[in-house]
Amino acid sequence: MTQETLAELASLNYKYIGRVELGKADPGAAVLVRLARALAVPVGDLFETITPTDASPRLLPFADVENVTVALHALTTAIDRLLSDQLRQAAVKTPRRSR
Repeated sequence: MTQETLAELASLNYKYIGRVELGKADPGAAVLVRLARALAVPVGDLFETITPTDASPRLLPFADVENVTVALHALTTAIDRLLSDQLRQAAVKTPRRSR
């Protein structure tokens, strides 16, 4: 199917179709629905080419997860300490009296 034919079926400009095909335009949901209807395919089929078929989640080694967990705990503790010090200092300060 030509860009011109697809554009006509989807009620879009053929130049816009070319820009979408080249990745120079980002079609919104409404345009994707129009394209899918013009191609007589489900909208999800338009995404198959950008979704890897062998995509499996990468699992981090246990040691890395443990290191991140320890680092996050240390960071949380440091932030809590910093905030409590700031609250303590704010409570100690008393407003000055005007003379």
